[in-house]
Amino acid sequence: MTVLHEKFSPAGPGASARPGRAVFCLILCLILCLIFCLGTTTVFAAESLTVAKPFGPSDTNLDPAKGSNGWYASEAGITETLFALDFDMKLIPCLARGFDNLSPVSWEIRLRDNVFFHNGLPMTAQAVKTCLERLIDEKSDGFNKRIQGLLDIKAITIKDARTLTIETRHPNAGFIYNLTSPETGIIDLSTDTLAGTGPFQLKAVVPNEKTVVTAFHKYWNGAPKLAQAELYVIKSPVSRMLAFESGKIDIATNFPELDALRLMKQGNGAKVEIIHQPTARLCFFFVRVKDGPLADSNLRNALNYAIDRNQILASVLGGIGAEIGASVFPKVMPWCNTALSTYTYAPEKAAALLDAADAKDLDGDGIREKDGKPLHLKMWTYETRAALKPTLELIKSQLLKVGIDTGIRVTKKGSPINQAMQQGRVHLNLQMWNTAPQGDPDAFLSDVFMTHARSNFMGYANPKLDQLLQAAKTCFDPKERARLYNRAQQIIHDENPVIVLFHKSMVTAMSNRVTGYRIHPAEKYLLTQSIGKE
Repeated sequence: MTVLHEKFSPAGPGASARPGRAVFCLILCLILCLIFCLGTTTVFAAESLTVAKPFGPSDTNLDPAKGSNGWYASEAGITETLFALDFDMKLIPCLARGFDNLSPVSWEIRLRDNVFFHNGLPMTAQAVKTCLERLIDEKSDGFNKRIQGLLDIKAITIKDARTLTIETRHPNAGFIYNLTSPETGIIDLSTDTLAGTGPFQLKAVVPNEKTVVTAFHKYWNGAPKLAQAELYVIKSPVSRMLAFESGKIDIATNFPELDALRLMKQGNGAKVEIIHQPTARLCFFFVRVKDGPLADSNLRNALNYAIDRNQILASVLGGIGAEIGASVFPKVMPWCNTALSTYTYAPEKAAALLDAADAKDLDGDGIREKDGKPLHLKMWTYETRAALKPTLELIKSQLLKVGIDTGIRVTKKGSPINQAMQQGRVHLNLQMWNTAPQGDPDAFLSDVFMTHARSNFMGYANPKLDQLLQAAKTCFDPKERARLYNRAQQIIHDENPVIVLFHKSMVTAMSNRVTGYRIHPAEKYLLTQSIGKE
């Protein structure tokens, strides 16, 4: 039996006890007795939650295979993947209950029982096969080139209704991790209506404005505590802050750090809670190493010592918006090489290294010369991440203190900067990337640091690192694989084809009525069945 919560108002003063009321009370008592006797009642939540975040869908179609929809559908609790990452970035089963690695190219996936799509149909091995195959089929309307390259699937076969085998074209020890990618969210394709398996089902999408979801009470992992949630897209950090402080929003993600500090100082009377958690989103410079002044390793090392990361953390991020890093991976990630040392602010070391690179101030104007020209570096970034521009401006002033002149430029998106760097027109390219969205180290390292890799905008080439990354990708011994990736991170740390600044923390403001909300380091989970509202 199912009972919906309703609010009843008692009779007002002077109301008399009428027969109809007595009958009503008797019937109500009988119903309650029946409920307690059955003992199988599911009580549905009646609360609604409002969330503000900077990004959201630009189309009414939330098909996870297309664009960034997989991320938005995952955040909204609509879709789920076969495997997931826990809050320590460790691999855990989700729609799958387990797997066996049959060979370097063969994986048996065992599915959970009693999982239903939002349209009421059961999740089967056939449904999962159909969903994954369309991602890698170039003729399919759900074809996703990134996922095709990530999964590298050759064939999918069904063993039984709850078991399937996936064969890859090449060995990949991180294959199961790749099945956590939100684009691989499993949906039922027998109807045109989006039907995932998550704790919430899609009610409406207003492009670039909001997504509305309602509770899915047949959710395999327990009924959600919320009846409904509205996820608003508010791009401006200031606007998100004002919406939250006005009481219109229960949870505001990517909250401005200085405003978060202000609310924290207000104490318990503010009736809000500020939480912050380092994520896998790395703020770093791509460094043009192929040619130009930064081809000199001494000069690259000098930059590391000339940048005061603590000043950036305090001035730009309020001391809570980041964690200074040494590796390209955050400490919360099991694959992070925690033995690496963070570059500390040491302008005297920077000066010595600049001298060693034959970059000296010969005319006394405060700017060093190299190869007969003033040492001038072009630094670019983009505007969609609020911390990037002030970080770049602060670094400009820090580099000037050691005699390095810089010119900065801010574009609307990051891709024009990448193209300009590939052409040799940019020396330092400040970006903020999620370096471990699937929790496995291979994707970022292979995509950025291997010679001729798709995102190797720096012109970096190290044959030894290429061999190391290839060996790690095909190593199925976890301890040996960790050793190989630790070595790879050490090489990157020492040679500086990128300059690591900090791992961005997610700063979130939420009403003290919200319960069960946690920030996930991979940034792809937000609404869960555990979130409630008192």
